[in-house]
Amino acid sequence: MGLSEIRCEVERIDAEIIGLIHRRVILSKDIFEAKRKAGLDISDPKQEKLVMKRAMDLATELNLDAGAIKEIMAILIDMSIKKQREIQGEENP
Repeated sequence: MGLSEIRCEVERIDAEIIGLIHRRVILSKDIFEAKRKAGLDISDPKQEKLVMKRAMDLATELNLDAGAIKEIMAILIDMSIKKQREIQGEENP
């Protein structure tokens, strides 16, 4: 496989990653609704730690840079929380 083909494959993977991030953010609305119905706060440190632990375990299993994965997951968690707060603001002006 030449450089051009490799770059095309990386571009395809990048598009998949961004699509998956989009799906994850969209699920924030469902998460918010479930939390609202259960009377739970948007912030859930216990769940955030669980998500982070799963990511760290998988990173270790796949021999990835755990520090970089931790940063990425922190960003994803933050995006979800921000989206839920945005939805809460829209529904409770």
